[in-house]
Amino acid sequence: AMPAGGGGGSTERKLPMLLDIGTKGGALFLSLVLFIVPIIGYNIATGVFGYDEVEAGKWIGVGFTVVTLVVWMSTYIFRVATKDMTYAKQLKDYEDAVIAKRLEELDEDEVQALVEDIERDDF
Repeated sequence: AMPAGGGGGSTERKLPMLLDIGTKGGALFLSLVLFIVPIIGYNIATGVFGYDEVEAGKWIGVGFTVVTLVVWMSTYIFRVATKDMTYAKQLKDYEDAVIAKRLEELDEDEVQALVEDIERDDF
């Protein structure tokens, strides 16, 4: 039988809090990085390469927006393809709970008959 928490949980996470985007610290760190990266890119484009400030700002803004959008969409498509979404997880947990409850309500001989039936189907 599965534990009430759905198995797994926070014991599987191996990243530090600031690098795990599933935590508040990770979200804060990611937001800070996404704020600073375009500024650094702008300073490099204008200072090191000598691009015009307005043109550099325009292209960095557009480029950063497009790259961020593509990355976000790819993560969403990956989560949809792997069914790693909240609704799919909740539905699976519900179905597992319903099956476990029905199994608890069966008599011992009915459980034994089910086990034998499953063993026969495996071969």
